[in-house]
This record gives sequence, structure tokens and C-alpha cells, in this order.
Amino acid sequence: MEVNALNYVELGARQCLEKMIYYLNKYYEMEQDRKYLICIVLHIQAYLEMGYDYSDNEEYFNNILESLGTDKETMFPKKFYYSTKIKLNKSQVRSMIGKWSASNSMSITEVVDDIIEKVKEHKQGIYYYKNNRGRKMELTETINGELYELIISEKDCYFHDIKRKKYFTFI
Repeated sequence: MEVNALNYVELGARQCLEKMIYYLNKYYEMEQDRKYLICIVLHIQAYLEMGYDYSDNEEYFNNILESLGTDKETMFPKKFYYSTKIKLNKSQVRSMIGKWSASNSMSITEVVDDIIEKVKEHKQGIYYYKNNRGRKMELTETINGELYELIISEKDCYFHDIKRKKYFTFI
């Protein structure tokens, strides 16, 4: 939640996570307290869950995990942490979204077209798409329904399926 909130104050989640990992590692090097390494692992996990590639910082992350006496395969099994990259076309964008109710204010075609347009034109903002599933939902019911979030900032662009806790990036 903390990392996702960075976009609301126009800070890039990726860069912030990388800096947090770097500074936590500096604290570990100064104090030799393994608790910092555990915090780093949680930040790497968030990094992966946001859809960023481990390989972009592989050597650095591997060194940190080695200091903790573990490795990437043990801490982050591929089946749980992988970057879901989506091509910016109608069928791929549609695949990010679950079954869509016809009673919504926007049809699924309109939602897909809207996402593609916003990403292509890099329209910065935070956009929400809510699936009403055939009935009107109150604000408190949104968490139990299907809510999607499109984040486009200067530094980041991703789609978040809040219910399934999945992140998608675009290629």
C-alpha cells in the first residue's frame, strides 16, 4: 500500500523502491543488523509485485540475499513473482480485466479503448474502472467488487487489478 501511494504524490514507485533498498542496505552495512536485510527483502518483494524485473537489479539483489544466507529462487519463486507484461492491443488489454457486466456505465470495449488511449498518449493521472456486476455498488462495497486502477505518472505506467492483487505493465 505504501509503495502504491507514492504515485499519489507524484513520486515514481520504482525509483523510490530502489532508493529505499539502497538506503536500507547502507544502514545494514553500518550497523550489521539483519533486521535491515529482512526489510530489504520485503521491499524487493514489493518491487516484484509491482511488476518490475528482478534482472534489472539482479547482481545487487543477489548480493543482498547472499548476505541473508538465501537466494532468489528460495525467496521469490517464479510462480509467485513475475512481471506481467501486456502488449498495448485490444486483446491483451482485455485479458487484464475479469468478466465485465453489461450494466456498467462503460462497455468493456470502451474501457479497453480508454486504457489504450491513455497509455499511448501518456495522459498522466490515476484512473479507476469499476465493475458493478449487475447492481449499484456503494463506496463501502467497492472493495468486495472489482476495482481496477490505471496509474500513469511521469516515471511509471501500470494497471492494478485491486481484487486479484495483480499488476500489469505495458510493452
